[in-house]
Amino acid sequence: MSVIRKVWGNCHKISRLDNTEIDLLYLEKNSACSVHHHKEKINRFILISGRVTINSDLGAYTLQLNEPFDVDPNIKHQFVAFEDSVMIEIAYVKDGKIDNKDIVRDVQGGKFIDGEFKTLDELRDNNWLGL
Repeated sequence: MSVIRKVWGNCHKISRLDNTEIDLLYLEKNSACSVHHHKEKINRFILISGRVTINSDLGAYTLQLNEPFDVDPNIKHQFVAFEDSVMIEIAYVKDGKIDNKDIVRDVQGGKFIDGEFKTLDELRDNNWLGL
């Protein structure tokens, strides 16, 4: 299992098939992924522990423990962790194979510092990044 360090925490790659990816996400308190959408990929999030909200074009939804929450293609979304959290992400496409270039990012992920959101670049520029 490979581990990828992100500004919001760690992504543990559990499984990779042609049409499905399963990741275990360890989210750090007061962090968020990028605001983004996928062209073809569907994201299913399952909260294992903690408190996470998904902000999207359709509004904000606070995840419930062990309850799947899906984000369809072309819906801009961002997860925000309000406390240290663990989440499963299952990404899949209905037809064909997952394309690594499927993601379109609008705003970088980052962290909340004194209640204000700072992107990855802002964190780096101010030496606030604990990576």
